[in-house]
Amino acid sequence: MDALEGVTVLDFTAHVAGPYATKILADLGARVIKVEKPGGDCVRAAGPWLVDEAGVERGGTYQFLNTSKESLVVDLTSPGGQQVINDLLPRVTLVVESFPPDVAERLNISYERVAFRTNAPMVSLTNFGRSGPYRDYTLTDLVLYAMGGEMFSHGIASREPLKMGGTAALLQSGAMTAIGALGAIHAYELHDIGQHIEVSLFETQAANVDRRSSAILGYRWSGRVHTRPVSNGAGVAGGVYPTADGHVEVTASGGPYWKRFTAMFTGGEFDDPKWSDLAFLASPGAREEADGIIYPWMLSHTMVEVWTEARRTHAMLAPILTGSDIVNDPVFRDRGLWTEVDHAVLGKFPMLSRPYKLEKTPWRIRHAAPMLGEHTDAILAEIGYDDARIRELREQGAVA
Repeated sequence: MDALEGVTVLDFTAHVAGPYATKILADLGARVIKVEKPGGDCVRAAGPWLVDEAGVERGGTYQFLNTSKESLVVDLTSPGGQQVINDLLPRVTLVVESFPPDVAERLNISYERVAFRTNAPMVSLTNFGRSGPYRDYTLTDLVLYAMGGEMFSHGIASREPLKMGGTAALLQSGAMTAIGALGAIHAYELHDIGQHIEVSLFETQAANVDRRSSAILGYRWSGRVHTRPVSNGAGVAGGVYPTADGHVEVTASGGPYWKRFTAMFTGGEFDDPKWSDLAFLASPGAREEADGIIYPWMLSHTMVEVWTEARRTHAMLAPILTGSDIVNDPVFRDRGLWTEVDHAVLGKFPMLSRPYKLEKTPWRIRHAAPMLGEHTDAILAEIGYDDARIRELREQGAVA
């Protein structure tokens, strides 16, 4: 049995944050009906591509974000498409949408409409909320980091602020949206409470447990604005170092971290008493002299050899793994980090597996991400549409 077996989600989300939220629900066993516009979710146009061949079904981002879902293609600007949604609503446990507020209003995707047909809750994921002067602003992951306070704490004081790469902020927001959705499902099934849940991408970032929240709390409690450090690493050693075949990240700022780090060097490189003298360690030339020892040693050892020595001395050090390293690591494989999905067109390919383990209601990918409109006919038949009606809607362009 799956944890969310019996739960049906009508999913109007697209891109990254919303689909990640509904993926979490789908892989926990909920039936997620992904409503796609003609042409499909915009993330279908994002890579990486399977064997570097682009295509609407071939993008790794889409495949990851939409496992275990069903695809229903509906033109929400058409009367026929709107009727399909009306007929679906009484059958669902939860509605999730991520339209900009003005678009949601234009398409009549509203909690009032949902509440008229069912007591099921509805989650609305927006950029800056459904009210206020920012409500219709667009954003990207870059905007989330910049306006959410995260960028101001990244980098060094003498340079411009930095953003973390990729779409980490959007994925974090998607995870928070899933938590809100689970709370809504619980209240609905246990207490028959229908409600409208608002999630703002910006607010999930500003409230996230990270440097941004410590900076915001720091100002709120002390009136001081958080500043970036003056250098990439504090103390005599620290940061990223090259090895013979890769890189490692080191924390050796002082005290036990420094002692454990220098214990890795078994050839007497740091035996001189000055390397235990706090005054010397704080002197301007100490780091440069230490680097003269550390860099040659690192470059004469492989990444695994350096990591092995670090574990021996309990030094704070980690290998910087590539995608290939992670995929092929036997420990991660044995833990079940990877699974395999079977796609009707793409065949079998690896897919990232569970983020957690449930002992008796296991997380699982039930099937690969759906092809565009793969389930349209089956879903329409399920709500009572005969072949003639489905054909009529298709000819009108209301469904595909």
